[in-house]
Amino acid sequence: MWRLASLVCVSAALATGLVAQEPGSGQLPLPAGPAAELVRTRCVTCHGSDLITQQRLSRDGWVREVDKMIGWGASLPEPEKTQVVDYLARHFGRGTGAEGDGAATTLLETRCLGCHDTALIEQQRLTRAGWVRELDKMIGWGAALTPQERDTLAAHLADRYKP
Repeated sequence: MWRLASLVCVSAALATGLVAQEPGSGQLPLPAGPAAELVRTRCVTCHGSDLITQQRLSRDGWVREVDKMIGWGASLPEPEKTQVVDYLARHFGRGTGAEGDGAATTLLETRCLGCHDTALIEQQRLTRAGWVRELDKMIGWGAALTPQERDTLAAHLADRYKP
């Protein structure tokens, strides 16, 4: 029982920024550019940079994410917030991954975004199998995807929006 209480206290401290993660845990290099140092000092002090680098949010998605962090106690004045959001959207926005402009992104834009807002897709954190089930459900409701397109899109979504 005391272990559970300790875990809850440490988790709460991490969530509120009272305790930084162990140095080197989840740290991936951030691309150079304006506001990279702000991201290091304002964001990576509470959680690993891998959490940032795996995201592929739209600009609006990054605004919501940064606003959420500010709501949880992150200190980021408005001019710095704008710089951080610009940096995050430029380096970790939709279409900035290795497959960013490929067939999967085209499928996402042409087959998914006609019915769904990007926020709905961005908030999902499914495994590849989870995305396959979700896409099969959409196909059952009339989405026009071949089995190969479904597999391409599921792999893309699982890579982009990891659990």
